[in-house]
Amino acid sequence: ADGRWREGLVEAVAAGTGDRDELRRFAEQVAALRATGAFTIPMEPGIAAFGDRSLDRMTMEQWLAREGYRGGAVRWMADYACRDDFGTLARDTSAWAALHYFAARDGDEEGPLTWPEGNGRIVRHLMSRVGDRVVPSAPVHRVERAATGGPGRAGGPMRVLAGDVEWACDAVVWAAPTFVASRVVEGAPRAAWSYSPWMVANLVLDRAPAEMAYDHPPAWDNVIADSPALGYVVASHQALRAQPEERTVWTHYWALAHEAPGVARRRLWEADWHACAEQVLADLERAHPDIRACVSRVDVRRYGHAMPRPVPGFLAAHERWWHPPR
Repeated sequence: ADGRWREGLVEAVAAGTGDRDELRRFAEQVAALRATGAFTIPMEPGIAAFGDRSLDRMTMEQWLAREGYRGGAVRWMADYACRDDFGTLARDTSAWAALHYFAARDGDEEGPLTWPEGNGRIVRHLMSRVGDRVVPSAPVHRVERAATGGPGRAGGPMRVLAGDVEWACDAVVWAAPTFVASRVVEGAPRAAWSYSPWMVANLVLDRAPAEMAYDHPPAWDNVIADSPALGYVVASHQALRAQPEERTVWTHYWALAHEAPGVARRRLWEADWHACAEQVLADLERAHPDIRACVSRVDVRRYGHAMPRPVPGFLAAHERWWHPPR
């Protein structure tokens, strides 16, 4: 921010007393919302208890204007949070969803748990407990009720088909994107969700860039305030070595939220590797002018953002509340 690296995501963009006062007021409002019990994980108990869905009928940008937030820091923070979590801008995001991002977290949360190998650590731990019951490489192509409405061939009311294999189950948990369910699960409605495209690049650095003015050591998560992207993490930051190695990997994240999803998706789909790599390097040059001289490899992957875009009205969407007929 302003040519300097600063500690703290929001503190870095606070320009003066007015910004700090608004950040304090926003924190107080979030604490009050948290205390209502309405912003829970899972969401359904809180939604049922809250009742008032007026926040879902306006955007986060409209809510900020209504509450009198005029400074840049709170608006930047809200916009960054929406891009990071949903792949949307604050002007496109349900105020309820955006405030849930803040209010559903513990007030004294110190940050995420992470490991050098990412979620692979969690996967290996879970597999050590239940690995003998996991069937890998068996894509499910159909989930349906037993034909007679009674037990399936192996004794359960639900049938799960994967190739030539069939399981009979008392219940099925669908842990995959909702829009896939309509193609696999019997009777599931066609989801109306839209998803933003998402570009992730891994850059191999043979040496560290010459920093402009580090007041703090390089962080695990690094954000460039005036960037349309989300920043980058240093993948080797938590490696347990006596001396850090010069060679490292940065993972750069970019949710393409500034255009309609269909437009951005087609633009990303049609872009070749050179265009994507150039876009990432040009973004990093905002903070690291010599980044091109440091990088020896860039790998780019195109995804759909993991979270649907929670535009106003998403709480009432039929697809969120659908259950198969009994």
